[in-house]
Parts: sequence; structure tokens; C-alpha cells
Amino acid sequence: MNTGLTSTQSIALPDGWGSVPRVADISGTQDAPAPAPASTAAALRPRRRMRRGALVGVIAGGAAVVLLAIAGGVGYSVESSRHAPEHQVEAFLDDLQVGRVNAALTDAGIDHTKDDVLLTKAAYANAKSRFTSYRITATQTDGDTAKVGAYLTQGGKQVAATFTLDKTGTDWGVFPKWDLQAPELGTVDVAVQGPAKTAVEVAGASTTTNSSGAVSLRALPGTYDVAVDGGKWFSADATTAQVTGFGAAAEPVSLTTTLTDDGAQAATKAVDAWVDACIASTSTTPDGCSFYAYGENPANTYTNQKWTLDSRPTVKVSGWLSKGWMVSTSSYGSATFTADFTGPSGTGTAKAGPINVNASGYITGFSDSGATFVSAIGNGSTESGS
Repeated sequence: MNTGLTSTQSIALPDGWGSVPRVADISGTQDAPAPAPASTAAALRPRRRMRRGALVGVIAGGAAVVLLAIAGGVGYSVESSRHAPEHQVEAFLDDLQVGRVNAALTDAGIDHTKDDVLLTKAAYANAKSRFTSYRITATQTDGDTAKVGAYLTQGGKQVAATFTLDKTGTDWGVFPKWDLQAPELGTVDVAVQGPAKTAVEVAGASTTTNSSGAVSLRALPGTYDVAVDGGKWFSADATTAQVTGFGAAAEPVSLTTTLTDDGAQAATKAVDAWVDACIASTSTTPDGCSFYAYGENPANTYTNQKWTLDSRPTVKVSGWLSKGWMVSTSSYGSATFTADFTGPSGTGTAKAGPINVNASGYITGFSDSGATFVSAIGNGSTESGS
């Protein structure tokens, strides 16, 4: 029976050490793991960890570089868009759409004077059927010139418009600067069948016609109410003028005037005043009148010459012709001329008549004192009357 010890083999050791059995030879034991070499232990020594502050700095620096790159890209994109030719057109149309007329005209370089009565905020606010939206359709650049196409939505229809821009330089040597050239504006053309210098109201703005009875007004896209202001003397049916887009004239508007009751009465009084002035003459041939007497004897001396109106002419005032509202004589009046004479045959009274009195002519206009009548017979003398 084994008592627990086994024979061992002696190993000679230096320094006088005796025989020492291997651990593995001792009964009841197992091989222990061999110790790691010193070089392996050194290799497994943990590395020194980076400080938190340094790590944050590295991350922040990298992020900053990325953000700068992104910001640079975004900034370039924004500036490119802001300097695009269509941006100037959009700014102009945006201002017009909300009624900032002065800003729009300034940005587009549209010169205007006091005679441009429709190029104001107030007049444009009164315009109807203005464009309600727009869209840019194309941009073409050719050297220092760009053309931008757009469609305006006006009165439920799509209206094409083209804008021209000129390059005037660059910002920071990179981004082109574009100036919108003044677009050609539409016009409201009004012709009044009435006196020269007739007052006209367009979209609430006042103006007057020229010597031909016409007026042309530059206008922005929209529909404008047009009316004649004839005071108490004459009137015309109001109408509208539609300006579509830019550069197109509205269909010419013609307003035909008619006399009011006050105007008709003033016209009759003006005719009567003309007749009375002719009757007041002492000449056998009143200047500018439609009647005259003849047959004087050169040997006689005449005194107390006078005209007597036996009956007034009846007249009718009708529509406007090129010279005025036409006055026609529906029934002639009559007049008689008398004069005392002295001559070789003695003394007596000479008489001529009755002579027709024709009062045809024109009412050419009105003033505070009434209507002005010009005779179509004789040399065109005038009289006024209210």
C-alpha cells in the first residue's frame, strides 16, 4: 500500500542544495501554470488614457472645421441666389403685388413725373384686376445681359412678361450685380368727344385732355375706372380701361359727352346772347352774324340805323362734332333793319326785311359764365351765355 510518498529523482542544484522534488511529482498535485515571461507582462501594461479636456478639444476642432465647411457652402448658395438676375425681378413684382408702388418704381429705375397720375400708391390701390401671383419661367444670361421670363396671373389668365437686366459689376469679385432695366409700361388711352382740356378721372386720379381731346397715361397692370368730369354742364357714361401685363396699351377708351339740363339751358342762352349782339349792331352787315341788309343809296346820309328782332330762331343742340356740340336752326327767326335818311330826294325812313335769322353753329365749351357759342354762319363771331 502506498503511504503517500513516491520515490523521487534527485536533481543536483548549485550552492550545496540537496535533492528537491518537482512540484508535479508530489502526490495529489496538478501542474501549475507556467509564469508569464517578463517581456509579456510588460506588453500587457495598460496604456495611459487621454485626458478628457484634450479629447473634447480634438472633437470640437473637427466639428468646427465641418461647420465652417457647411456654413461656407450655405453662404455661397445664399449669396448666389441673392445675386441671381431673377431675384431683382422677384423683388420688383413682390413690391407691386402688395402695393409698394414707389419702391417698385425706384428699384426698376422707372422715371415718373407729376403727369404720371396713375403711377402712385393711391391710384394703383384703386385699380382692379391687378396681378395676384407670378412665377419665374426662365433666365437667360448672355454676357453682361440677362433676360428673365415670367408669367403673371391677372384676371384669371396667364400673362407673359419679359424683363431685361444689365450686369454692373460684382460683389467681392465673385457674385455678379444685376440692375433691372425699366420695363415698358402699359398705357390708358382716353379720347373724349368733348371740349379740349376736359377734366378726366382715372382710378380716382385727375387729369385733363389735350387740345385734341385725348390723354395717354402710363399704367401698371390692372383695370382702371374712367370717367369725365364735366361739372354741371355735360357728362359721359363711365367705362373702364384694362392694362394687361407690361408694355401693352389698353384698348383705347372713347367717352361721348352729352349736355346736362343745365348745359342745354346754358347753350340756348349763349345762342340768344349771340342773336342779341347781332341785333344790337347799327351796321347793315353786323360782324359775324348770319343776316345783313343791302341797297343803301350812296347819295343819302343815314342816321338812327337799327335792327329789330321780330322773332327768335328756334334751335336744337345735338351731339359733339369735331368743333363742338352742334347747334342747328329748326325754325328761322326774323329781323328788320330801319334807318332815317337825308338825300337828294328828301328825307325819310329806309327799311329792309323781314330777314331770316339763322343761329346754326357750335357750343365749343363752358366756363363759369356759361356756354360759348360760335356761329357757323358769317365770320364766326362768338357769344357766351348762361
